[in-house]
Formats: sequence, C-alpha cells, structure tokens
Amino acid sequence: MVLRASRVFSRQALQEAWETVLDNDRADGVLSYSGARFEADAEAKLDDLAASLANETWEAGPLSPVEIPKDTGVRQLHIPRITDRIVARAILDAVNPIVDPLLGPGSYAYRPGLGVSEAIREVAMWRDYGFRYVARTDIKDCFPTLPRDLAARRLFDVAHADQWIQNVVTMLLHRPIRGKSRIPPGVPQGCPLSPLLANLVLVTIDEALLNAGFPVVRYADDLAIPTQSIADAEAALALCKKETEALGMELNTDKSAIMSFETGFAFLGEDFNPRYPPVIDRVEQPSRRALYAHQQGGKLALRKGRLKVFSKDETELLDVPQSQVSRLIVFGSTGISAGVRTWAMSNDVDVVMASRSGKYLGTMLSHEDRYRPSRLRAQLEFADSEQALELAKQIVEAKVRKQRVLLQRANRTAQAEETADAIDTMKKLIAMIPQATEVSEVLGAEGACAAAYFPALGALMGNDLTFTTRSRRPPMDVANAALSYLYTILLGECITALHAVGLDPGIGVLHAEDANRPSLALDLMEEFRPLVVDQCVWRMSMRNELGQEHGRNEGNGVLLTKAGRRAVINAFEHRMQQKTSALPEFSGTIRRHLFRQAQRLRAAITGGAEWSGLSWR
Repeated sequence: MVLRASRVFSRQALQEAWETVLDNDRADGVLSYSGARFEADAEAKLDDLAASLANETWEAGPLSPVEIPKDTGVRQLHIPRITDRIVARAILDAVNPIVDPLLGPGSYAYRPGLGVSEAIREVAMWRDYGFRYVARTDIKDCFPTLPRDLAARRLFDVAHADQWIQNVVTMLLHRPIRGKSRIPPGVPQGCPLSPLLANLVLVTIDEALLNAGFPVVRYADDLAIPTQSIADAEAALALCKKETEALGMELNTDKSAIMSFETGFAFLGEDFNPRYPPVIDRVEQPSRRALYAHQQGGKLALRKGRLKVFSKDETELLDVPQSQVSRLIVFGSTGISAGVRTWAMSNDVDVVMASRSGKYLGTMLSHEDRYRPSRLRAQLEFADSEQALELAKQIVEAKVRKQRVLLQRANRTAQAEETADAIDTMKKLIAMIPQATEVSEVLGAEGACAAAYFPALGALMGNDLTFTTRSRRPPMDVANAALSYLYTILLGECITALHAVGLDPGIGVLHAEDANRPSLALDLMEEFRPLVVDQCVWRMSMRNELGQEHGRNEGNGVLLTKAGRRAVINAFEHRMQQKTSALPEFSGTIRRHLFRQAQRLRAAITGGAEWSGLSWR
C-alpha cells in the first residue's frame, strides 16, 4: 500500500492532528502564544493549510531556538512553527501504525501502550530471572546527531509514500534556525516526527544487542542492559559503543557504567534493588471467567443457578454461580447435562470441546442469525480473490515477526550463536513474503520459518524443558504438550470471536477450506500463537512454573498432569487479561485485541479495509 498525500493531508486528518498538537500544547496547563493565535481562527487556518498541501505549494518554516534548563546546564531545542507541527503530526498518525510493529521488543519510548512503567517492569523481570547486573549508558546528544537522511530512508523503506509526502518530510528535516541560514544537524527535538525517526535509527542498536543474547531496555536514548555477569556487561557496552559509532553517533562515557541489583541503582527515576520494584502486570479482573473441565467420567450440571462439576463417583469438585461463567472448555469424557446445554445456548455461552489429549473437536454455539447470506457470499468470493493473497501475506508476516521477536527476547549469550542463524533466516524470509504470487508460496515461507523457529525456541527454554523439534501428535515432551494444549484453547477463543462478528470460521484465507477444519480461525490465530502461547510457555519455564514434573508418559507421547494443566491455564488466562495497546487508537486486554482483530478481518473481507498485525506487547 502506498500512502497518498490526499489521504494523509486530508482536511479531517489535519483536524485530528491539530487536536493532538493542541492537547500537547496544553499539557503543562498553559497554552502557548502560537497555539492561542491558531486556535482563535483554527477552522480557516486549517482550510488554508489543507489547500496549500493539496496544491503542493506548502513550505516548512524556520525553527525557533529554545533553551531548557537542566542539571548540567541547558538543553537546546529547536521548535517548529505550529502549522509545521500539525503537518508532521498528520504524517506521524499515518505512518505510526506501519512502523510501530517493526520496532521490536527493546524500545519503550514514544510508542502506544508502552512507557516508563513498562520499561521498569522489564528490567525487574530480568532481575527475577537471575540477571545480577545492568550495563547502563545513553547516547550523547541523540537528536542533534541523529543521521536524518538515514532516518528518512528507513521511514520510506517501510512506509511507502508518494513523492509529495517524501518532499514534505525532507522539508521538515532540513529547516534553518530563525534568523540564520544554517540548517542544524540531526532532527529537531520539537518535531512530532523526530521520536519515531530516532526509534527507526536506534533499533539497529537494539537488534545487535538482542541478537548477541543481551536483553535491552531502551527508553529513547537511555539504555539498560541486564546481564548475568560483569564480563557480559562489559561485552554489551562494547557492542553498544560499536553499533552507536557505526551510526555516526557517540555513547555518553560519563554515564556509562556497570551496576548491580545487589548494590542498587536508578533507572528512569526508579530505584532498583534485589527485591524492589516488584514485577506487576497490568491485568484486568473480569466479572465472568472461562471454566475448564477435564474430569474424565465426570459431568457438569446446574443446580439452583449454580454450575457444578462432579467427579465420576458424584463427588462435588466445583461450585460457582452460573452468572460468573463466560464460556466452557470441556476435555475428553466430561459430560454436560441437558440443563447446562440449554443454559449455555440460551445465554450465549460457548462450549468448546476437545479430546482428552487436547485436540480441538468443535464448538457448540447458540443459534442466531449471525451468518447473513451476503456475508457468506462475501467470504466465499474473497477467498478466491487477489486480495485474499495480500491478506494471507499480512497474516504470515505478522506471525513470523512475533516469532522472531520472541527469539530475540528469549535469547542468551550462551545460545546466541545457534539462535543467530534462526533469527537471520527469519529476517530473510520476512523480506520474501511480499514477493509471493500464490498462497502456497506464503505457506512455504511460513513452514521454512517454523523449521528455523521451533528448534531455536526449544534451545532457549529454561528449567530443563529444552526440545529440538516441534512434536504434535503426540507431543514428546512437557513443553510441546503445553504448546499443543494451549493452542487448542486459543483456537476455541478465535472461533468464538469469529462467530461473534458474523464470520464463518470454516472459510479461510491462508488455510484452505476443509470440512473438518476451522480454517479462518486458524488464520486469525496465527499471530497470537507466539504472542500468547509460546511466550506463556517460555516465561513459565524461566520462572520454574513448568517443569518435568508437570508431564506424564502416555502411549508414545507426553501429556500434562492435572497440576500442569492448571498451571498453563492460569498462565494463559493471565496473559489474555493483560491490558495494553497494540493497535492504533485501541487499548484493552489481549483478549479484546483478539476480538478486535476478528472485527478487522471482517472489515477486510467484506469491506475491503486494510488489515495489519498487532505490535509486540
């Protein structure tokens, strides 16, 4: 897709950009003089701005120098005029949804859903994983020394824009200071585009550190690199210095140091020590929850408004108000009474059924007029269209990018050499996906990525849960058993979401139609596999919450024990209820994001809207 100036600089887009600029101007409680002047006649001025951009006569104005006091002296800012900020903001609003998913797991500043608290939590998480040291540094004079031509090239390499938009960005990056002819180096710190451009350049440093096995937490130009030893911290700083200098920039040697959690240090205004701050996820507590029933020979029944689970010998195992249950997931030979079926169908409570080993079998839904003939026709027509191929590419690219991010997050110096090949292979395959001319080629790229991904992920598992290959039917180890079990649960969630938005889960885009396969649900599920399930299992292994004791041999494979099932379900539900913002202008739990992606699939299939994957959160 090519960004068109007619859309980026539309009157509505400029109106929305102005409202954001105005809100930012008022953030300190005082409206600036230029903001007040523009607000007094905003409608007419926005009309004029839209006209000058439409006929390509608009020109950027000079920058106004402003000095901001700081502890060591003053910081020089170069502030654009207010119309330039509106134009830059309109461009930012258009490109940010394209750029943000590409910025990886190391960058926390100037991104929706991320900020200081998330960066602090990430550092604390690595401490709890046993990392004892942190290499601390920052980039000297980041914005004034940022290579702006490189930044612009990277922007338009990923956000394809027409020539007028590119010309406007060039003007915004090459403006003199008011009263002078000199154009200052770098990018102006007061321009709305500058933080995004900085992230596009500095992600090179993040990638180098992550690929070498060093977790990195970068907030703008401020870096914290947790390590397991002083030697690793020294190596991380040396690599950071090398990559920074390759960009024509410098590390601030006065602020580069190796610190330990034992002695304590400060980062982003927070004091760290061996116990503080605690790792606290932003998790929403739902009023209704899913009920998982795995009691072989047992049954679910209703008694006076309460849902009860009984064992084979009629022992009561669970008793909850039916009003607190949002869905049922039933495994194996667990029975469902007629009363439970009637209640579920009458109250829009989905019942997902799976085999004892965790294979998805089907979903029982209430009978409603969700599949109008026009929607079914639209799905069938779309499945055979050129647009279906483009959507299939987007789906696979979104999944593979997240798989690669998880490998980077999980990477360790001890495994970096073997993991590097997988990370590099996946990067090359991501670049090939847009060139595919048939869905079979897209599936081929996905398969090649999986062949590189799973052995690398298996090598990075903690708590003696490593594996060398993805085994499914049956799973051959605890980690694979956990993956398969949670994939089944996730598939049920995707089917429910598609039913809720009126799409038939059986008519796929990437996965071909199959009488016994919910193909579109598998499509929707793809990016959530690494984002939810794979990350859950890896994280549990790192926290010693999942181990060999959670598996038992059965037949030729391994199944989870009762304690293992309980542990992975708890981790899955915790992840699905985490609150974040991984889509433009949308926030909520991961579960709400899944439903939102189902809505966006419907808009793409029935209305020709653009679909894109989530950012990693």
